[in-house]
Amino acid sequence: MFNDYMHSVFRKNGPTHAIVEPSGGDTKMIYTIEPENIKTMLHTKFSDYHRSRNMPNALDPVMGQGIFTSNGKAWAHSRSLVRAQFSTQRVRNIAKIEPYVQNVFKEIGNIGEDGWSEPLEVLLTFNRFTLDSATEFMFGTSAESHRVAMREKELFTAKRKKRGVRAKYQLVMTDFGTAFDIALDYVALRLKLGRLWFLADGFWFRIACYKVKSYADNYIREAAAHAGEAAKRAQQKEKGSAARDVDSEAVDLDDRRYGLISELVGSYPDKVALRNQVMQLLVAGRDTTAATLTWSFILLEAHPTEFNRLQSNIIEHFGTESNASRPVTFENMKSCAYLQWVISEVVRLYPTGPLNARKAFVNTVLPVGGGVDGKSPVAVKAGTTVAYNTYLLHRREELWGEDSWDFKPERWEGRKAGW
Repeated sequence: MFNDYMHSVFRKNGPTHAIVEPSGGDTKMIYTIEPENIKTMLHTKFSDYHRSRNMPNALDPVMGQGIFTSNGKAWAHSRSLVRAQFSTQRVRNIAKIEPYVQNVFKEIGNIGEDGWSEPLEVLLTFNRFTLDSATEFMFGTSAESHRVAMREKELFTAKRKKRGVRAKYQLVMTDFGTAFDIALDYVALRLKLGRLWFLADGFWFRIACYKVKSYADNYIREAAAHAGEAAKRAQQKEKGSAARDVDSEAVDLDDRRYGLISELVGSYPDKVALRNQVMQLLVAGRDTTAATLTWSFILLEAHPTEFNRLQSNIIEHFGTESNASRPVTFENMKSCAYLQWVISEVVRLYPTGPLNARKAFVNTVLPVGGGVDGKSPVAVKAGTTVAYNTYLLHRREELWGEDSWDFKPERWEGRKAGW
């Protein structure tokens, strides 16, 4: 595995080391797993480091320029607008995802006498769950991608009848989830190709991108029209021209009908820019959550003691389905300590961004990694790429102890995540 190889490299060369040109001696790249260096790039000297230009080029056909592909002032502006919306009550309203949780249970199926269900590709199940819940949050309505399983079976049957191309086209044009998956598969390949990102292209990629963007544009148009109508009603009410018994909720500028875009539509006169932001958030919301849920299942299945403790804590905290002691709310889930420890430990062992990089925009420094003892600052020339490996950072014995590679949720007792 790549990370096993990188682990041996860091053990040999230290937690911060440079790759140097054999001929000229120039630094090609710096690798680091030092917390202070990563904090410097992502926080204290964030403006000194930019994303590679390959990333926005690779993502552009699907999601354009947005919070995850921009730098400098454009990034700061996007972040300020989006961040405010994630502090609202909308994020805490987890009751809306209940139908999609039930879809997961349906896909898992009945539990046998041995306590197990039939084999299931849980990553695909969680991809559908997170896409449905994310589109509910973003657009106010779900993509209903759990139905894609049946459509995939129909496509397979069509392929056997040698009608695959037409069936695939119909599937892509009618199912957002399928188009979304195809588009992201191409994006993943384009990112892996680096400077050769343009080689990953083609008819199906462009068709999938068209479908995905059309889906988002439709809801943005409706949200913009609704916001304009609601604003007019509000003005009429203020002037006293509306009927006295007008329901105040009917004139509310944001009645939450169109999800997050209802709150962002006023901040983005350019609706393409709004679509780009929403699509980038949608990608982040689906893939990261689905990966974390999948690794949670894998680790809990492999560690029955931790699974039993989690089950006991959840029952103690919430009760059972037939005899609930308290509702499942955002606040109550946050207060279930062992559940939070399990999630933190899963993310520690299998972070959703295991390897990332930034390029120095100006001549700058990293606080540690230089000198004989590796504790002195390191000069970073403008244009130098600095790669950081969070997968190995989270498994450093100096930070987490000799059992740093083990799944132990209790290690989070009394510990807070953050800088």
